[in-house]
Amino acid sequence: MFQETIKSTTNVDHKNAEKHSYGREIMEKTLTLRQYTELVVANYMYISSWEKEWQDSLVNVEALNLNKRAKISLLLLDLKELGIDPATISCVALAPALTKAQFYGRMYVIEGSTLGGAMISKQLQLNPNLTGLGFHFYKGYGPLLMPNWKEFLAELNTLETKEEQDEAIAWAKQAFNDMENCFINAKAMSLHS
Repeated sequence: MFQETIKSTTNVDHKNAEKHSYGREIMEKTLTLRQYTELVVANYMYISSWEKEWQDSLVNVEALNLNKRAKISLLLLDLKELGIDPATISCVALAPALTKAQFYGRMYVIEGSTLGGAMISKQLQLNPNLTGLGFHFYKGYGPLLMPNWKEFLAELNTLETKEEQDEAIAWAKQAFNDMENCFINAKAMSLHS
């Protein structure tokens, strides 16, 4: 199935992005409030542009029911808790996806990170440095997590031609690279949390 191919061929890109997302600190429950703020800001930089693309997209992706996948409102709740004005955040410029393969390649990265977010939220809730925060973004879809993931994979696996699959992989690699840059840029920002 294509889902295994895209996972294996983007593994290095995934790891490169993860290098900047404080994985060790999250798992050891030592993530600071500043580091958590950087993660929320980095995700906002990317997700806000990604979800704006949905409205502008000419690609028919009705099968994905994007309304139930929206995360920007969750990030806005987290930013509000952290006292960060979203207007002060420069968002990434994304090239518009012109094909279903491009759209699905980029979405693979976002949906996969939502899957990982469930594990991350459990660790964040146990972190004494982050007491009282809601972790809205990382809790993501809640009980709909696995149904949404399976629904997305079923759509992803409809990309059957080599051309479609290569295109999806290229866009997933670019999405990981864009996310990596968002993590790097968020660390360089002057945040007051």
